[in-house]
Amino acid sequence: MVRNKRILFLSSLLKGYDTALDMGSDHGYVLEEAFKKGYIKKGITSDVREMPLQQSLKTLKNYPVQGILSDGFLAINESFDACVIAGMGAYLISDIMTHAPLHDAIYILQPNDKYAHLRKRLEGLNFKIVDEYIVYDKFYYIIMKVERGVMHLTEEDLILGPYLKDKQEALPYYQKRLNLLEHIMNQADDIRKNELQQEYHVLCQKLKKRD
Repeated sequence: MVRNKRILFLSSLLKGYDTALDMGSDHGYVLEEAFKKGYIKKGITSDVREMPLQQSLKTLKNYPVQGILSDGFLAINESFDACVIAGMGAYLISDIMTHAPLHDAIYILQPNDKYAHLRKRLEGLNFKIVDEYIVYDKFYYIIMKVERGVMHLTEEDLILGPYLKDKQEALPYYQKRLNLLEHIMNQADDIRKNELQQEYHVLCQKLKKRD
């Protein structure tokens, strides 16, 4: 089966790690691809529900993988040095990260929305973003590479991303987001317009700098 660009890119970020945990792994495709490419040695697949956990274990039956039924990290006692949490909302990922273990590991986070919220929560939880990526596959996917540490984010960092803002490949996404905001604000009441004004201003300034 041909994997989409998002799956392939997420798996590529596991290269060089020993044991990867895929949380909410659904069909197990990220770990499967990482094993096929020789990126990892062992895997842990985890989900809060039994059916998707069993589906991922079926996909990964030929690889050294342990399956754990867990609500986030609450039942994860095994050691890992890389963790993927992808395809969830930013609020859910934020809540999951509040229970992340204290040992050193890299976390690869791909929220579906509310990127500024996740960045702010990570800052408060003493995580630091060490890189960011954007992948286009019908939609724009923003991926954050995170580890334990301290960071201090400006308003621009929260909205654009501290690393993403310096990457040319992010510019089409910023333009699309700005177009969407303009459409929403043209139809919104004053309260909603005020809520969106800061993001709108930051995006305008960023795209103006490009000209």
